[in-house]
Amino acid sequence: MKNTFKLLTVIIAAAVIYSCSGSVGEENRVESSGSRPDWIYKPTTKDNQYVLVTGEMTKAKDRAFGMNQAYADGMRKLLNMMINDVKTQSSQVLRGSNVEEGDVEKYSEFAVAWISQTYTVANVENPETYWEKVKVDTPYGETYYYDCYSRVRITRGDFNKSLTGAFESMKKRARDDNKKTVEDVAEKLIEDLNNGK
Repeated sequence: MKNTFKLLTVIIAAAVIYSCSGSVGEENRVESSGSRPDWIYKPTTKDNQYVLVTGEMTKAKDRAFGMNQAYADGMRKLLNMMINDVKTQSSQVLRGSNVEEGDVEKYSEFAVAWISQTYTVANVENPETYWEKVKVDTPYGETYYYDCYSRVRITRGDFNKSLTGAFESMKKRARDDNKKTVEDVAEKLIEDLNNGK
């Protein structure tokens, strides 16, 4: 009987808490820096003029911190895009030139390493930012966080200059290693970038 009473008390208490907290966990946007832009849903955009990357930091407790982290995320994604482009282009062209598989990996990784060690990318702009303040109802009251977004932009010319640096480094290494075919491939990649291909 005593245990039944305890169990019944726990069930009633849980039901009361549940009925009083119908909005617990509910999230509402209470403030923002403007209308929600479409670009926050587009991680990357490339056109003939620009490469644009969206960085984000969600659930940040502090807006300034969130915006800084969103910008850093955009820069990280931009560098990753450069790394992927260098790796893909160099690997494809090296394989197409019948370079030995070991050299394909070695020289494409060497070009990637050059990008990875480039901690600054020239002429990156931050033309657009957006943030939202979100209220969350908890059993202990209201709490707030920020969703922050930062769009970084670089011209195709400056983006290609970074890739060119990687291929120049690959070309120099191939020359030092006396790998004429790889050196020629690197030169072709540089020419293609300079011609806007």
